[in-house]
Amino acid sequence: MSTELTTIERGADAADAAEQMRETGVGSILVVEPDGALAGLITATDFVALVRDNDPKDRTPVEAFMTTDVVTVGRGDTVAELAEPTAHGYTHLPVTDDRGKPVGMVSTTDLTAYLSRVG
Repeated sequence: MSTELTTIERGADAADAAEQMRETGVGSILVVEPDGALAGLITATDFVALVRDNDPKDRTPVEAFMTTDVVTVGRGDTVAELAEPTAHGYTHLPVTDDRGKPVGMVSTTDLTAYLSRVG
C-alpha cells in the first residue's frame, strides 16, 4: 500500500483537488473531515464526469461529486480479501485504522506489482 496519502478537506473546490492530484501525479485523492476521518474518495474517473457535466473551472465543492460509500480495507487484510472489491471494479482502496482514519491506499497497480513479484 502507499502510505504517502494525497488528501483534501471536505468543502474544498474541485479545481483545488484536481490541481493537487496533477501536482502529485496520483489517480485518486482522499476527502477527509477536519478531524482526519475519511469522508470520501475522488478518482480521475470522477473528474471525467464532472467535466462532462459542468464547466471545469467552476467552484464545485468536492463533496458534490466524491464517492461517499467508499469501500475500505484494513492493514491486516490479505491479498485475497483485496481481490474481491477489485474484481467489482474498484481501482483504489483506502486503508483505514480502527477509527476510520486513512493510513494508506492500495491500488490495482499496487496489487499487480505485488503479484508479479511473488508469482
